[in-house]
Amino acid sequence: MDFEQPEPVLIQERRLIKTMITGKPGKDSFLIAVMTVFMMGLITLFYWRDPFGWSQYLPAIKDEVFAHGQLWRIFTALFIHADLGHYLSNMYMLSVFSFFIFGYFGFTIYPLTSFLVAAFVNLLAIATYSPDVRLLGASGLVYVLGGFWLTMYFLIQRQYKWLNRTLRVVGISFMIFAPSTFVPNTSYRTHALGFAAGIIMAFVYFYKNRQIIRSHEVYSVSFVEARPTFH
Repeated sequence: MDFEQPEPVLIQERRLIKTMITGKPGKDSFLIAVMTVFMMGLITLFYWRDPFGWSQYLPAIKDEVFAHGQLWRIFTALFIHADLGHYLSNMYMLSVFSFFIFGYFGFTIYPLTSFLVAAFVNLLAIATYSPDVRLLGASGLVYVLGGFWLTMYFLIQRQYKWLNRTLRVVGISFMIFAPSTFVPNTSYRTHALGFAAGIIMAFVYFYKNRQIIRSHEVYSVSFVEARPTFH
């Protein structure tokens, strides 16, 4: 008995090729990154030189914030650094993250929300320290941005399988953010709080803007033959 060869069936395949963060960042991204580094440097230099005797009011200190209500300290502490090495180590990553996060997510996320969240991280951190500990530096902000960016990458870059994205995010997190040596005057709890806050911030942002984020997705469409099989 003869069987007639069935006609091939064409199946449509869609492949994600472009997302919100695969295109070119916004045109002002470089300017924002440069302004961030310059502003941090200028205020840090002012802190070092202390021409008006105001530097004592800039670091975040538990007793001054909670006992005397000097809440501005949790903000001003983000802009000052102990020395040149401290400043340069923070500016390297801050310039990168500010470039991309402003470029893709805009002013609302960076600098507006990011600085507010980083200040809140400072508030939480100093609450756990002794009353006289002085907290300063942009590292909390850097970790907020790092947590935000890596989480958004995982949520947006769906052209890669979830396991692939997970391995990339975890690998980069350990490579960039995990300390290789212990430095006594480094606030690791601020880093951890900042990174966790950045993750939460990313999930909230994604939940509120999911439709807009997904609207940037571009797919390639192709057709492949699928012949029926007989058993």
